Amino acid sequence: MTTRKSDLMKRIHAKPLWLFKQSSEDPRDKSSTSTSHDTVTEKEKRPLLCKNCRNEITTAEYSSIINGKHAHRFTNPAGITFNIGCFSQAWGCIVYGIPTYEYTWFAGFSWCIALCTNCHTHLGWYYQSGKDFFFGLILDNLIKGFRIH
Repeated sequence: MTTRKSDLMKRIHAKPLWLFKQSSEDPRDKSSTSTSHDTVTEKEKRPLLCKNCRNEITTAEYSSIINGKHAHRFTNPAGITFNIGCFSQAWGCIVYGIPTYEYTWFAGFSWCIALCTNCHTHLGWYYQSGKDFFFGLILDNLIKGFRIH
């Protein structure tokens, strides 16, 4: 492996995983006494799974409104159209690559690829601007699942 490639791999794998979790509380832990969890419906708690391997990616309760809406439709420079949904958390994703502003769909936000932590299927993109971040996930690559207690 060349030095340049080695440096690149170090930067890719050095991305801090704490970006996925803003506090010590696991976003999937619903045993919190917070009243905000009491108002979340069972439908919103239903997990969204990777269509390929059924890994839990996020839940509807982490849907975010970006630029006035949750769902967006974009076409990349190669002519491929994506329907994406925005989410504040996606613990089933791993961020891959070096952030770039090139061809960003959200002004002021850099992006990296978001892959399934289990099967590495491309699930969307991780967007970041300063301390603000969200995941733009390809809705066709997610399915609704059922939480088993």
